[in-house]
Amino acid sequence: MNEPHAAIQAPSHVDPGLVVDFDVYTDRRLFDDPHLTYRGLQSQVPDICYTPRNGGHWIVTRFDLMTQVLRDTEHFSNRELDIPKSNSPHVMIPLNLDPPDHTRYRAVLMRHFDKKTVTAMEPTLRAWAGRLIDRVAAAGTCDFSEALGAAFPVSVFMEMMGLPLERFEEFRTLVLEYFGITTVERRIQIQDTIFGHIRDLIADRRQSPRDDLMSNLIAEEVRGRPLSQEELESIGFLLFIAGLDTVANGLTFAFRHLAGDPALQARLAADPARIPDFVEESLRRYAVVNQTRIVKKDIDIDGARFRVGDMVLCPLTMGGMDDRKNPQPEQFDIDRQKREHITFSTGPHICIGNILARAEMRVFTEEWLKRIPSCAIVSGTKLAWRPGLVMALSHLPLDWSVPGKAA
Repeated sequence: MNEPHAAIQAPSHVDPGLVVDFDVYTDRRLFDDPHLTYRGLQSQVPDICYTPRNGGHWIVTRFDLMTQVLRDTEHFSNRELDIPKSNSPHVMIPLNLDPPDHTRYRAVLMRHFDKKTVTAMEPTLRAWAGRLIDRVAAAGTCDFSEALGAAFPVSVFMEMMGLPLERFEEFRTLVLEYFGITTVERRIQIQDTIFGHIRDLIADRRQSPRDDLMSNLIAEEVRGRPLSQEELESIGFLLFIAGLDTVANGLTFAFRHLAGDPALQARLAADPARIPDFVEESLRRYAVVNQTRIVKKDIDIDGARFRVGDMVLCPLTMGGMDDRKNPQPEQFDIDRQKREHITFSTGPHICIGNILARAEMRVFTEEWLKRIPSCAIVSGTKLAWRPGLVMALSHLPLDWSVPGKAA
């Protein structure tokens, strides 16, 4: 832990026996391996504990308890998603809303992210994956995290949304800073900047509609009326920050594991039908989001006294790494039976993009193994992790210059 428990202060309603010292942004162990750090924490602390770091917040560490909290919209709200609280003036629709307000907007978005829509996108996904992999294949090496892990899903999303692809680096840099270690004030400044970009996109599409998501959203209705300018900006902001980061991180974590497991590479190359199992096990083992809630109504759960205004952190990786749900959770096993995870959350706020994310990871892995069936992490690489509310792996140099090297 960062410092002795005796030095820690917590609110009077928090049982001192539940207090731990853990910083989601700076705990030194997170920079060695965030997923194993959370698994280690899970085995050392109460099922629900409290840290005074970053303004103070609860940490729910077990699958069943996280599921209870995330599904309970009567006591736990999405209105504040930052730790420490930012009290940002910006609202992300529908993520910051609770049912029933949340539901009507979610229904609008789901029409553009359902299974039928994603299935129709598969040729586009495959074309993007092939084009980007072919761009680096002859070199025999690349830094996967940005050249492919980010470039693939972010390019797909930007094209889908109608954002100009020539601004990839600019927009990606904004999102990386937003999810990095920064001040509350700077994070709100970044929000202002992104809202400005979304505002410009909306204005352009109102004047010149195209076959893209923003044009379609402008044409959408909620309760028999068009979405307002404010609603479109809010939805656009949410899609921007989600579409430009989370799948990139999940894909990079998956390939970090794949590159270190020659037997698994050979197995998947020989039997691509097992790639969906690889994707699902990657999602279980390497969840990237630490989801938050704010208490809106007092409730006691498992000895923890949640009080109005308390912040709550549900590290979703702890759900998939819960040994009460997945025996030997540290082990990566595509043959795992009764696999359980909440990597895309659960309840009313389950990730709208989960079908697309799964399809992107599957298609990319299929196209990669067709072209590069064997690779390895460059020898001597020290991995650079990004802790926080959305975890990432900043660099992943891969080498496939010598055929069969990974084997």
